[in-house]
Amino acid sequence: MRRIALLLVFILSVTIFTYPTTLESQENRIWSTSSASLDIIVLDNNGLPLSGAVVTVTDAWTGLTVAGPETLPSSRLVFDNLSAGPVRITVTHSNYASGMGFVNLFADDVFETDIALTPLDGTLNISGTAGSDITLTLNGHTEELQTTLNASGNSTLAVPNGGSGWISATNDNGASLISWSGEESIAITDNGTMRIFGWPENASDTGILRIEHHPSGYWELVDWSSVVDENIPRTTEGEWKIYNSEGGIRIGQPITSNDSAQLNITSLLTNQDEAPSPKWDGHAYLNMTSAPEKGETFNLTWEASFTIPTDFGSSQIPDQSLGLIGQIDRWFGNRDGNLGFGEQAGFSMFHEENMWVESNHLFLFDEQPLNGLVNRSDFSITQNESIGAGYYSWNETAALQGEAAFGSSRIFWFPVRGDALESIPITVNLPSGWEVRYSPQIDLLTGNQSTFTVNRSLSPTVGMWTVTVGPNQAPIADGHLEERPGLAIPLSGNVTLTSECSDSGMSELSSHWELRKGGESQVESNNESFTFIPESVNYSHSNVVNATLTCSDWDGASSNWWIDLYVDGEVPQANINATEEAGGQIPPYFHYLGEVGEFEVRAGSLLTVIAETEDDSGAGVNVIWRSNKSEGWEQHDIGFADQFNQGNDVNWMHMSVEERHLQRELTVYSLEMELIDGAGNSNVTSWNVTMLDGTPPTITAEVMVDGNPIGPLNPAMGESEIILNLTRSFDDIDAIENTVWAIFLDNIPLLTNGTWDEARIFQLPQMNVGTHELKLYAMDGSGNIREVISNPVVEPQVPASISGVEINVNGTPFIGESGIISVTIVNIGSTNAKVTACYHEQCGREWDSGEATADRPATVILPLDVSDFKRGEISVEVTWTDQVTGEGGTFTIESDISPKSPWTEKADEIIAVILLSLFGFLMYRNRPERDNTPF
Repeated sequence: MRRIALLLVFILSVTIFTYPTTLESQENRIWSTSSASLDIIVLDNNGLPLSGAVVTVTDAWTGLTVAGPETLPSSRLVFDNLSAGPVRITVTHSNYASGMGFVNLFADDVFETDIALTPLDGTLNISGTAGSDITLTLNGHTEELQTTLNASGNSTLAVPNGGSGWISATNDNGASLISWSGEESIAITDNGTMRIFGWPENASDTGILRIEHHPSGYWELVDWSSVVDENIPRTTEGEWKIYNSEGGIRIGQPITSNDSAQLNITSLLTNQDEAPSPKWDGHAYLNMTSAPEKGETFNLTWEASFTIPTDFGSSQIPDQSLGLIGQIDRWFGNRDGNLGFGEQAGFSMFHEENMWVESNHLFLFDEQPLNGLVNRSDFSITQNESIGAGYYSWNETAALQGEAAFGSSRIFWFPVRGDALESIPITVNLPSGWEVRYSPQIDLLTGNQSTFTVNRSLSPTVGMWTVTVGPNQAPIADGHLEERPGLAIPLSGNVTLTSECSDSGMSELSSHWELRKGGESQVESNNESFTFIPESVNYSHSNVVNATLTCSDWDGASSNWWIDLYVDGEVPQANINATEEAGGQIPPYFHYLGEVGEFEVRAGSLLTVIAETEDDSGAGVNVIWRSNKSEGWEQHDIGFADQFNQGNDVNWMHMSVEERHLQRELTVYSLEMELIDGAGNSNVTSWNVTMLDGTPPTITAEVMVDGNPIGPLNPAMGESEIILNLTRSFDDIDAIENTVWAIFLDNIPLLTNGTWDEARIFQLPQMNVGTHELKLYAMDGSGNIREVISNPVVEPQVPASISGVEINVNGTPFIGESGIISVTIVNIGSTNAKVTACYHEQCGREWDSGEATADRPATVILPLDVSDFKRGEISVEVTWTDQVTGEGGTFTIESDISPKSPWTEKADEIIAVILLSLFGFLMYRNRPERDNTPF
């Protein structure tokens, strides 16, 4: 036989919600962490099976959907793997009014329930303004019915016979709210809207209004800034209540009004802070009375007190957004806008009979809920004079059981879902000898290692808080010596030891220090940071301080850390080696810096200094070098290698010529070495370092051609006057008069051992066209020599100057025959000329001569086509014209080449024929005479 326990069937004609009762005694239940099942059959009002319904199962304590929505292909559906405890079942169907069941599930059990739906078997004819949107909220029906009036202002809705509810109609001209009591037809009059307006005293104020209509249940939230100007539906029934709202809670007393065209709510906006906002209150204690050993069942007790603002409605019944009092008035009462004693009592009994039986919405242990019998007491509802802000409160006690998992960790799980109950803190008291080990939300937990409190309302997001617990473990003792690199400490300075004890979870640890010498205690301290002066607590140089730290936790478990420190009362020492490397052919020079206060270094040299440190503690010594050779110069090492030059107070390019020619003093730098041992003892040694003159004079030579600087626009020519100006030269230390000079041109000495007066303005001799080598030498009083080599260029003359070189003929020329004469000419001028070559009035075309450079003249071979070679030696007449100056000339190039006669080439053949003929004639003449016989 199917159980009808905890079934709520909403009959639309009945508005009284009857609280359910249980058919089985909870006291006889054995709770477990296994899942429950729910077997649902959906029927119509005649008890016949109904298919196509949509079923949703909601956790009655959290409001979270735990199954569905799912459409039933037939009339029956079974949900498995549900948590034990009260759930709300909502069933909807397109042709039926909604139904709801409320059942309390038990673990390892299948709960069977039937839900009957009332058909929408009637028709409601609605008339009004065309295009109006119509919404019908049925009493006892959780879903709204909607339609839109057609162009004629008419429409129909399928409704249950004998139903009732409220109709909302909206269009561009206004909005109306009207009750429906089961009539077949209803006409909706368009009366415009009710305008609500007002201004706060401070124009920068903002806020939220909650506007409610009773008893229809219509409500809305309005955000406003500086001014309120809103329109709400017109209605001649019930009354309007307008509240200030803060954090979702109605605060203070509302402005109440019946139907009106307008309503000024300025007083409500001005006094919105007069009444304090209701707050959550209460606390819960989860006491572990036995230890959760691996794989074992353990026991707990639960004590809780809850005070919840009524604006946060109960998820156990529909319409949670109405707030608890609105829910009770609608589902447990007569929906008249007032909360009577009977309505409160009905909900109280319903609430008590359906307490949670698994802890899913509050906490889990090793991912499983705790189970037990929950007893409720002291339930009450308090409210303001009108339905609105108030509290509902109750107390809970329970004996719970849990089962620890077989893993190595024991973990509490606290779900964060936005449930109103999450604002009530939960304090967990762990069993004796157990402690908090770890939590990702450790910063949000309060309490101590054996008792911690969880306030989930502090969570910025939904999710899961976890807290790992376990048997107490001793803390880890650790410490360190402040501001000391090693184990040496000063005799007369402050020494600070700091505890770094650590433990899992939220433990508050204590630290105890003890100093011993030779096994005897000298001093003790209970501070985390312990500062002492060794000589003040009976230590002397070379003694060893044995420091022991003891870390203890809340349960008395402890561990130790110790350190041995050497008392160092003497400063460190060092042997110093310094090497100066000037480079070039100058050998390195070694400096002895012990017991001297100054030394000299050749400017520009690389100075390498190494300190071989020693300290009686055996610890390392920190070496710091400092100097004023440049701003912020400091080296942290046993040595350094750096180049030392003259300072800024020497002759240099930025000075005027007169200033840079003056005598200067050698630069003297300071050099300091500080030795710091591990105990902080310091030893400082300093020297004055004189920079010897190691830099040769700077030669700045300016070549002047005919009084102007040499350059592309003022080149040097063979006939130019070339002056060497050394006026801008200088030495960094010596006055310019103390320098010695030498000048060489193409390795020919022009000046040796010259004075500044002789070298300053020096005239160079005339030079041939080409690139020359000019060497300048300058030596200062310290023997530093500078050599500068330059290559002045003497450019070719202007205009062109053409001359002949030679004549060549291709092949053998013959008189009267044609051929080619090659005429080689040269131009020693720097401009181009047009050149024409002629042989016995046989002239070639005009050619370019090319341009000479400082490196070489321009040489050109001119081809001349000859049609008729003449008798005699070949000579060519050359005519040229400079293309820049127009100057030119004519000259003849002679050669020893003479054309041959044409027959000369056949002479050998003719002679050979004559000789052969003569030889034949002689042979014929000398032959013997023949006899007359035939033989």
